[in-house]
Amino acid sequence: MRLLKAKEMAFADENTIKKTGIPSLVLMENAGRTSAQIILEKLNFNSAVVVAGGGNNGGDGLVIGRYLLLAGKDVQVCVLSESRDRLSEDNLKNFEIFENFGGKVSFFGSKDIRKLVKPVKDADVVIDAVFGTGFTPPVKGYREKALQIINRHGKTVVAVDIPSGLSADKGIIEGTHITADLTITFAAPKPVHVLYPASLHCGDVFVVDISIDRKYLKKFKRYLLEPSILKLPRRTKDSHKYTYGHALIIGGSQGKTGAVIMASRSATASGSGLVSAVVPQELNAVFETALVEEMTLPVHSSGGSFTKKAVKQIKQIIKNGKFTSIALGMGMSVNEGTLAVVEQILKVRLPLVIDADGINNLALLENFKNRLLKRNYPTVITPHIGEMSRLTGIPTQQILANMEDVAVDFSRETGVYTVLKGSRTVLSTPEGKVFYSIRGNEGMATAGTGDVLSGILATLVYRLGAEDGIKTGVYLHGLAGDLAYQVINPESMKATDLIGFIPEAYDLLSGYSCKYSMYYPIDPLKDSISSYFK
Repeated sequence: MRLLKAKEMAFADENTIKKTGIPSLVLMENAGRTSAQIILEKLNFNSAVVVAGGGNNGGDGLVIGRYLLLAGKDVQVCVLSESRDRLSEDNLKNFEIFENFGGKVSFFGSKDIRKLVKPVKDADVVIDAVFGTGFTPPVKGYREKALQIINRHGKTVVAVDIPSGLSADKGIIEGTHITADLTITFAAPKPVHVLYPASLHCGDVFVVDISIDRKYLKKFKRYLLEPSILKLPRRTKDSHKYTYGHALIIGGSQGKTGAVIMASRSATASGSGLVSAVVPQELNAVFETALVEEMTLPVHSSGGSFTKKAVKQIKQIIKNGKFTSIALGMGMSVNEGTLAVVEQILKVRLPLVIDADGINNLALLENFKNRLLKRNYPTVITPHIGEMSRLTGIPTQQILANMEDVAVDFSRETGVYTVLKGSRTVLSTPEGKVFYSIRGNEGMATAGTGDVLSGILATLVYRLGAEDGIKTGVYLHGLAGDLAYQVINPESMKATDLIGFIPEAYDLLSGYSCKYSMYYPIDPLKDSISSYFK
């Protein structure tokens, strides 16, 4: 499922009307009819008030009102406009149709907006159809007062396309806006539906197919990460452990042994045939005790951290081994020795995942962007916001407000696959494709969850290739976290809990089947993960 910004949606809408030949009134009818169907299925109510703007979003609301009226509901439409002369052409047409069906319509302008209180107060459900995706915040004047009236009365609110007052393209909030319990959007979700904090005000989000011509959607390479676009690794009867790859995990230092242990275990759990960990020799006893299926390869260290002498040893280990991918940097620390290790590993002709202190060391290397660009094997970086700031020099707040642009620019400049981690994770490819992950939860905001992801990615970038590996790996990681969330209080969740749920996450994804529907929940696993896959 593609994720479209406002101008991209307008492009697809306009071309569907002008080139494909579907009249705008037909698209509006489809939008309103299916929205009404969702409202009737999901909500138990007797009366509704449609608060409509004068544009096409208001026209969608009028169609919804008509179908609710036909379903036997008590419906009133309140139009935020001085008169019908100010309505868009399609809005006016549906206004007239609604009246012809016996519906009641009232106008509320700047002088009488306070009168909106009564219809809102009397209704069970409020349909917010004031502003659509083309709106640019903030809301001003009497329309702002209308939104405040809706919010103040605490009714169940359904937003048409986006909650009025929010920007379709952003997660940030600028001024007064509607807080919806349910949002119904058309053709594709928008960034506002997935980015925090704005998405918290969208409630449950459903995407409606209104017959937008999909060839105009395909122009845009921004996607919502969901099961239908994932590939899963498959095992065959005629195989052996080397068939499924040998992942090499490099990292660890005094006080940070757990990072490599978690990455190694998650690499095994996600399907590597073999996993070996290159670790500081002074700490090898810790790793030998903690790792069972995985092997350890101790190299020279001092003070519990790699030294420059370790570089030659690691080079020989890789030369003699049959490794298929490397994950570098978990718990490694930053010093002259680790800097030399990172510099050497960049030269290795294997798929590479760089995480944590691997990134922090990378940022200190001279001309590191050119070094990345010259690599002829897939490279994945997995920074959180702070690490991305060190790589790019961009302030963290600016990255948070522009995660997609920062990730895409870095991938294009360096040729790497970027997994920019946050409350929402953004994946970008060197070709400029973007994927938004909405899996995961607040229980995963704890030390070590990134190390678990690195181990998963070390396995899957070999098993599936770089792009499919990061897509499936990030989703699998978040799904394992969501499964853990179902049985473990988020205050007590820890990174190792995720490893234990990787097998169940695989089971659920293996059982997934995508069936066509006129509407889709934006987060199909939100209510009941297991039942969705039955």
